Amino acid sequence: MRSSAWLCLLAFAASSLTVLARDILVPASDGLEQEKPWFCHDLECPRFELLNKTEEYETRKYQTARWVSTHSEGLSYQTAVTAGFQKIFKYISGDNEGRHKVAMTSPVTVQTTAGQGPACKSDFLVSFFLPHKYQVQEHLTTFVMQKKPPTPTNPDVIFTDVPTSVVYVAQYGGVMTDDKIIAARTTELLETLKADGQTFDEALVFTAEYDPPYRLQHRHNEIWVAAGSTDAVESS
Repeated sequence: MRSSAWLCLLAFAASSLTVLARDILVPASDGLEQEKPWFCHDLECPRFELLNKTEEYETRKYQTARWVSTHSEGLSYQTAVTAGFQKIFKYISGDNEGRHKVAMTSPVTVQTTAGQGPACKSDFLVSFFLPHKYQVQEHLTTFVMQKKPPTPTNPDVIFTDVPTSVVYVAQYGGVMTDDKIIAARTTELLETLKADGQTFDEALVFTAEYDPPYRLQHRHNEIWVAAGSTDAVESS
């Protein structure tokens, strides 16, 4: 098994439009509202509360959010994610009903399901955060979408609704596209969480990349591990 087997994650099934997982296991306590962090630069990014911080990782509570996603298969992270990125980039560039432009946001997240053997392709779920005008707002006991995002014309491009989630986040600089580096950093975070006695779901691990390829300095990448499981729904 390749070292990327450490990233053997429960991805959302490509043949289904709806994927269900379990509820978050760790309750979110009151935290401090987090202003837009520096690593988002001039782009919109998902809002979160910073619940706790150690030298190794942060504990964040993310609000309910809608992402635009696609599945991509491949033997390497970089090749498959690049192909998936291009599909979504075409969507935000006007490959949608009405040919609307959708603002670029940050980060790009990737969830990987490792193949069944060293020569088998892995599945990569690549996702862009949709701008805030397309996000839902909570009103009392209901959620109301502010504005409906443009409908994709490529059937491989879907919307993924992620409920309020608590995640553990490790942060890194540089470039994070190599399978071995991602596997090593994921393992490091998982072992740290185990040592701290944290409850988490090894099946829900993501990479989050915040920077375009042309940014050479002050790059920011993250590994996310869910503090429990989420009911994530792929919707049309």
